[in-house]
Amino acid sequence: MADTVNYDAESAALRARLAQLARGRTKAEIARKTGTSITNVARYLAGTRMPTEFSVAVIKGLGVNPAWWLVGEGTPYVADITAGTTAMAGNLLELVEAMSAVSRMRLGALAQKNHLKVLRELNDALGTYERLRDRLNQQSRGIFEQLLADLDRSLENFKVQPAAELLKAAQQVARLCDAPDLHRQLLVQQARYYYAQVDFERALACQRRLVMHLLGDDGLATEQGCQNAVHLVLTLFTLARYDEALRTCEAALKLMPPAARGWTAWSLLEFLRGRLMAELGDLLPGLQVMTGELARGGPPEPAMRVWVLAHLLRAGLVRPQDAFSYGDDSPAKPLVILDYACWLEDRDYLARACDFWRDPRFDQLGDLGRPAVFGPLLLRAMTAKDPGVVSEFQSALPGYLDDCPRYPQVFVTQLYRVLGNRKAARQAFAAAKRQMRQAPAGQHTGLLTLATHHRNALWLGQDDAEARKFFADHVARGFACFRGLV
Repeated sequence: MADTVNYDAESAALRARLAQLARGRTKAEIARKTGTSITNVARYLAGTRMPTEFSVAVIKGLGVNPAWWLVGEGTPYVADITAGTTAMAGNLLELVEAMSAVSRMRLGALAQKNHLKVLRELNDALGTYERLRDRLNQQSRGIFEQLLADLDRSLENFKVQPAAELLKAAQQVARLCDAPDLHRQLLVQQARYYYAQVDFERALACQRRLVMHLLGDDGLATEQGCQNAVHLVLTLFTLARYDEALRTCEAALKLMPPAARGWTAWSLLEFLRGRLMAELGDLLPGLQVMTGELARGGPPEPAMRVWVLAHLLRAGLVRPQDAFSYGDDSPAKPLVILDYACWLEDRDYLARACDFWRDPRFDQLGDLGRPAVFGPLLLRAMTAKDPGVVSEFQSALPGYLDDCPRYPQVFVTQLYRVLGNRKAARQAFAAAKRQMRQAPAGQHTGLLTLATHHRNALWLGQDDAEARKFFADHVARGFACFRGLV
């Protein structure tokens, strides 16, 4: 009986709030912005029960404050929340003031009459707050779930603008709902959204929080939880935070249950562990981990497998001319070969790598299939000695991958070196050193980028000892590609 009374009261309250919204706009406008019919809007105003989907549509389409719509707290519209903050915080302010009053009392004086009154006020304020939280949780969960489902679909279909609006609404509703599972889902969707926006730092912050939640809740006992750990490692790798990525890999692998060895997430983490070891200088042990995982049957993604080729080339275990026929035709394969060709600076091999990049097989394989920027320019510098390649490279930087946007002056120096312009190369080399010093803490420079910087140093006769030590150390650790510079 009590539940029926509560339902009738809540339904009447929602109807009254819908009527308040209808005073400022027509039924047709409400119908259009909520994606429902005018007939339904009229029925809801007349007393028909409103489904959860309509509540979600009201919050999204009309910009309504979820707290106001669900329980009548605060101002009707999200845009007015700041102006109405004092009113919204009324109950909480009373609670804080009551708690502050208790904190000022001496423990031995709690029995005095005025202090008992303060304690009763505190108890009443806590009761009001708890009842409010219960109501918010009950009424907001369905809307939160629906918003997350809609957000997932928008991100899946690359609809960025609707996703931004849905994310904002979901974040508002999240403040009203104490459901840990939905808050974790929100972190996943936030990370996906920021990743789609190429905002890797904010994506990383969400993924770190998510993995910390999973660790606290034994979340790595499920494959989905482990997949979130994979996403964190990949984002760290994208941001060149190799040390943190390797630590995360190793910790996740240790915390995963024995049954996880059959999961794709486990295979990806193990493969990434090997790749990170190789990128951090442990080339042969890293290759052993990667090739061992490939022999075991994973990981399944061709794009992951082709990175073995990059490290086999560095170790001298695959000849450069054999790289074109090695393994699968992954979208990443032309990138790996062209990157290595730019390092070798062999004119014929670089020309073949540029042609391979333009092969029609790779035109339909995603972003990595677009024409390279630096390779053709370096080839022009080597063949035509065209000084215009420097300005072309600088203007084309946003379209390049890897370390070029972070350390463009390394590659500007390389172009000037190939052109034989020692004065300009010296200035660009000094700028490259400044860029590396200003790199965020924990961010590594890609190995071939760093090697190119040290090759530039040897040609200029600057920082010779540091450069020779770099090449000697890496040759000793299996980097056969650096032997000619020791």
